[in-house]
Amino acid sequence: MTPSRHALSPPSVIAGVIQRLSASQLKRHKLCPRAWFFQKVMRVPEPSTGAQQVGTEGHAQLEHFLATGEDVLGTFAKAGAHLLPTPGADLLVEQPLDGEPPLTAGGIPFTGFIDLVDARRLASDGVLRITDHKFTSNVASNAASAEQLADADTEPGLQMVGYGAWALSQVERFPGLRTLELEHLYYQTRGQRLAASVVVTVPAEHVEREWQTKVEPQVEAMKEHAQAARASDVPANYGPACGKYGGCPFMAKCLTGENKTMSLRDKLLNKASESAPLTVAAVERNAPELPAVLPPDAPAPTPVQTAPEVAQATEQPAPKRRGRPRKVAESEQPKGEMRVLFVDCIPTTFDGPTPESLTSYVDTMHRKVAEAGGVDDVRFAGSDSALGFGKWRGALAMAARAELPPPGAYFALGVAQSELMQVIVEALEPAFDVVVRGTRS
Repeated sequence: MTPSRHALSPPSVIAGVIQRLSASQLKRHKLCPRAWFFQKVMRVPEPSTGAQQVGTEGHAQLEHFLATGEDVLGTFAKAGAHLLPTPGADLLVEQPLDGEPPLTAGGIPFTGFIDLVDARRLASDGVLRITDHKFTSNVASNAASAEQLADADTEPGLQMVGYGAWALSQVERFPGLRTLELEHLYYQTRGQRLAASVVVTVPAEHVEREWQTKVEPQVEAMKEHAQAARASDVPANYGPACGKYGGCPFMAKCLTGENKTMSLRDKLLNKASESAPLTVAAVERNAPELPAVLPPDAPAPTPVQTAPEVAQATEQPAPKRRGRPRKVAESEQPKGEMRVLFVDCIPTTFDGPTPESLTSYVDTMHRKVAEAGGVDDVRFAGSDSALGFGKWRGALAMAARAELPPPGAYFALGVAQSELMQVIVEALEPAFDVVVRGTRS
């Protein structure tokens, strides 16, 4: 019986020693070593997402179809049925990597599953095709290139080269293997139902070279990182990696807090105490003067430009706020009910609730607006939809202003790369008590 890819497994790292690896671990470490440290060494739990659920269901449907021929394909998977091989018992479906012999790197065995291995052309042409199913919101923008699939320095290639290395280790199972076809088969989950195949054909020698020169050294680095005493000792990949795939789930934990610098609240209190008691209005006047608050080892931020009217705030009354009128006078508002937003920056120290990512709130509001408009993704609403021609932006902003997140501290990263996040942040900014912006160089 084939083991389930969803079965619980023992820890991957015990007492600083890596017990087992996987293609997903390599990809996570390549994207950000510190994120891998949080996930596998510190074992910080990750929340599941709707996108992961769609992928899980789609993989299960494809597994059953390819193994039995029974058409159980759902809406998304069915769009790629014409790109699949004819089902049959000779196909290797959900092939485990930890067979005999297992795939290894740096002496560490791998676990995981290959979605599909097709050896039907092996005897005649020495060709083996390895396929990984990918469920994505937009094929055109998210699909990897053929060149990336062959390069272990990229996330897609790191996974596919690993699968190719496993095949080359199975000498008895795949005799005469000379050429590998590495394929990503994409299924679009939003907007138009479509699928696309991206394939690269490489000789066996190429896979061997990529594994030895790129993957093996990365595994040695992972061994060192696994022995780190604290997360701050592991390098972090700041920048686009923080906002990729909907935002890093470990961002809040990335606040090392090891430097004993004055907290944000202390700075505000000190500034306010020089002239007047601390009020929300005073916080608003002082907040723009603070630098972007980033982790200590992040690249130096570019100073935020301060508008002239803000620079003169100490001499003039605070400008009137836009948005809905407050129900409670600012001077009387309890500090525990304040809303604080960090845009493209995160606080190293903050005397208040632990900042949480705004990503799940954005996903929730997007889902509500999409459901109301009868679409899967508001960004791809057609001309016949009330959300078409960009009208979704106004609808999403209105929904956010009508249903604010609970009082607390939030951070929004990669705003420039996400239309949904941009709209939400612009809509919420007037309703938040403190907004701290930072830009990365």
